[in-house]
This record gives sequence, structure tokens and C-alpha cells, in this order.
Amino acid sequence: MPVNAFYIEGHNYKILVDTGWDPLVRKDARRYEGFFNYFASPGVLPKGEAVTEHLARLNVRIEDLDYVILTHMDIDHIGGIGLVKNAKKIIVNEKEWEASKAHNPRYLKRLWKNISITTFKDERIDLLGDGSIELIPLHGHSRGMTGVKVTHGDKYVIIAGDSGYARESWEQEVLPGITYNKQEAKASLKQLHTWGTDPNCLGILMAHDDEYINQIISL
Repeated sequence: MPVNAFYIEGHNYKILVDTGWDPLVRKDARRYEGFFNYFASPGVLPKGEAVTEHLARLNVRIEDLDYVILTHMDIDHIGGIGLVKNAKKIIVNEKEWEASKAHNPRYLKRLWKNISITTFKDERIDLLGDGSIELIPLHGHSRGMTGVKVTHGDKYVIIAGDSGYARESWEQEVLPGITYNKQEAKASLKQLHTWGTDPNCLGILMAHDDEYINQIISL
């Protein structure tokens, strides 16, 4: 499956959602991920597909990023966190941050050691204060799974992380393969279904879906 990250640019902000893999997986994925993670999800990062390589093609420096939003802290979503450590602010849901402190192989703490990460409350948050970027709890796959709603006028897109894996997830409410809480995951999918069937919604973007790979959506 692809591992997508998402870049959002407005008139006065630059935001990255998730980081994808670090190029180190190209050298020795098993050593980088650890045995459990490699067995569950062996990392593959084709040449030119690292988040830094994509941003370079857009002439965006890491230091220019106002936010890096982590939908959750599974290795395939924050594996490249070291690449973006010089962004102005890296943020994650407070529940996800607490979950990441537990002994759980899905959270590889050494990846964010000595990297400044700020938490936000587990509630709907208007990040910039103008309604353009909202952080929305979409629990289920992980304890603090967070989606991002990007709005301009009456049009919007939803970046759903691992609330589901592809279009069928929200259309048919198919649970992701790994869930922290199935009832919460079902509730999140129902919410995605509501958005996805709204004519004003221009896309439900999921981290492992190939539907929108390398596409640009203008609002």
C-alpha cells in the first residue's frame, strides 16, 4: 500500500500532515523499523518519494512549515519525523501522545527522541482561528487518531489518516485492519461517510489510498 503525506498551502500558511517513511528504510528497513513493525508493515520508499524530496520539488523548505500535524504516531506515519524536526511546530493529539508512551511496538519512541512535539486537546480545534484548518478526532484506529478538515468557502476536503484505508472504507464503513476501539472506529467511519456524500466535499484523503496520489486539489 502507498503511505501518503499531505501538503497544504494557503495564503499565509504551509502545513504538512504526516511524514511518511525516512529514506533510511531504503538501506535496511528491518533494522530501522524493528522486527515487529517490519513483519507487520515492511517499509518501501521509492527514489524521489520521501517527503523532503516532494517538498524540494515545490521549493518548500522544512523551516517554512508552520505546522507538521501528526494524524497518529504509527511508524509509517511519523517515520520521517527526523526529516522535519526544524519545522516551526510539530503537533499531535494529547491522547495519542499519552498512548505513545506505553510499551507498544507500534510506537517507536527512538524516532522522536529529542524532537520537540506539542500536544493539542482531544477535541475539534480551529487551528488557525479562521475555520480553514480544523483538527477533528477520528478515534478508533488509534487512541488519538486525528483527521484534518481543509475548508475554503463552502468547499472542503478531509484528510482522514488511517480512519480507513481506501474509498471502500468510508463508503461501506469497512474497519481498518488494526483498531484500538472498534466502536469508535465505526463512529469515525460514519462521520466520514456523511462528509463523503456531501457535494461540497471534494475528497476523503486516506493515508494508504492510491486514489489521490500526486494530485493537487484546489479549493
